[in-house]
Amino acid sequence: MIRATYTFIKQLLASIFICLSDLIVIGVCFILSFYIRSVLFVDVIAFFEPIQHSFKIYLDVWPVLALWVIIFAYEGLYPSIGISYWEEVFSIQKGNFIAFVILVILSFITRTSVNYSRPVILIAFFLSVFLLPVSRKIMRLLLRKTGLWSRDVVLIGSLDKVNQVLHNLKKHPDFGLKPIGAYIDNLSGELTGNLEVLGAINDIQKNRIRADEVIVAIPGATGAKLSELVEISTLIAPVVHVIPDLYGLASTGVTTHDLDGMLLLEMEDKLARFRNRALKRIFDFTMSAFALAVLSPVFLIIMIIIGISSQGPAIFGHKRVGKKGGTFICYKFRTMVSNAQEVLQELLENDPEAKRQWDLDFKLKDDPRITKIGGFLRKTSLDELPQLFNVLKGEMSLVGPRPIVEEEIERYGNKAKYFFKVTPGITGLWQVSGRNDIDYEERVMLDEYYAKNWSLWLDIEIIIRTFGAVLKKDGAY
Repeated sequence: MIRATYTFIKQLLASIFICLSDLIVIGVCFILSFYIRSVLFVDVIAFFEPIQHSFKIYLDVWPVLALWVIIFAYEGLYPSIGISYWEEVFSIQKGNFIAFVILVILSFITRTSVNYSRPVILIAFFLSVFLLPVSRKIMRLLLRKTGLWSRDVVLIGSLDKVNQVLHNLKKHPDFGLKPIGAYIDNLSGELTGNLEVLGAINDIQKNRIRADEVIVAIPGATGAKLSELVEISTLIAPVVHVIPDLYGLASTGVTTHDLDGMLLLEMEDKLARFRNRALKRIFDFTMSAFALAVLSPVFLIIMIIIGISSQGPAIFGHKRVGKKGGTFICYKFRTMVSNAQEVLQELLENDPEAKRQWDLDFKLKDDPRITKIGGFLRKTSLDELPQLFNVLKGEMSLVGPRPIVEEEIERYGNKAKYFFKVTPGITGLWQVSGRNDIDYEERVMLDEYYAKNWSLWLDIEIIIRTFGAVLKKDGAY
C-alpha cells in the first residue's frame, strides 16, 4: 500500500510538471506566432504593446490548451516513463497535429478573432513541432535528476535474457526503468551490474518483493508456463511486460489482435509494399534536391579548398555494392592523397597493427593517406555530401545501411540478404550508434534491424540524430 501510494505521488508530480511544461510551450508558441504575424503584416500597435497583447493572448489561448492536455493524456504521455524519447516524440507530433486540426475546425465554425487566424495557427504549429520535443527532452533530464522519472522494475527470466535486458536498459536511462532485482531460471553465472538475485522463479511466491513493473524474458517457455508466470508476476507489480521468444522478427510497428481468445501479432515487411517504397523514394528525392540547392555554395567552397591543398579531382567515385547486390559508383569529396592505394599497400605490408585493424573493420584510425583538409571533412562528415547526387539518381537513400565494397559481403554471412533488401544510405543506424567505435558484427545487426523495422518516422529520427552525432564527432575517423 505504501509503495503504491509512493509510486502514485511520483507519477502524479511528474505528470503535473510535464503538463505545465506543455501548456507553457503551446502558449508561448501562440504568443510568438501572434508577434510574427504582427511583423509580417506590419501591425505596429500589436508590435509595440507587448504586455497588453500578451495578457490578452494568454486569456484567449489558455482555455484552448485543454485540447493538448486531453489528447496527450489519451496518448499516454502523462507521464511517458518506460518508452524511448523518440517514441514519445512520435506520439507528441501525432497528438499535436490532431490538436491543431481540431483548432482549425473550431476556429472556422466559431469564426474567432485574429488570435486564431489561419496564419497565427499555422505559425504556432510549426513552432510547436520544434519546441515541444525540446521541452520534453529538458523535462526528462530534470525529472531524472530529481528522481521522479523512474519506476522500479523486477526482471524474471533466464540469465542470458535478463543480462540482455539489463544491457539495453543501461544504454537507455531515459526510459526511466530502474532494475531492483531479478528472479533467474537455472542460475549458472553472474548478473551484469551487480543486480541482486532474489531467487529462482519458483521462489517468487514465497520470497517476493514489491515493484512498479515486471519484465518477463524467458525463452522456450510454453504458453501455460508463460501464462502462469504473468499471473504470479502480478503479485510483484500491477504492470507486467513480456519479451516474447521471437528473435529475428520485426520488433516495431507490431499490432496485436484478439482472435477469439488467442493473441495474434500482426507484422509486415514494410518495404515490400509499393506504397512504402514510393513514400521513401519521394521523401529522398525531395529532401536531396532541396539539400543540393541550399548547399551548392558549400560544395563550391570545399571543391576549391581541396583543389588548392592537393593534386587530384575534388570529387571521386568508388565502386560500391547496393540494393539486390548491384554495384554503383558512390561519390565522395576526395579526402586522400592521389596515390592512396599504393600508400595503403605499403603500410599493410610493413605495419602488422595497421593490417590487423584493416582486416577487422576495413578502417584505419591513423590513416596516412588522409590529407589535412580530408581529416576535417571526415570528422564533420562533409565528405559524404556528394552522395546527395546518388540519392537523386536513386542509387542511394538518405537513410539506410552504409554502402560496402565487394570484399565486405562475406562479413555479413547469411544476413547479407537484409543488406541487399534496402537501398544503402548516406546515414543510418551505424552512424548514430557510434560509427567506427562499434564492431562489424554489431554494424551487421543494426543493418538487419533497419531492414526489418523500417518506417518513415525511423528515417526522420535517424536524420535528426545524425546532426547530434556529427557535432559530437562520435566514432568519426
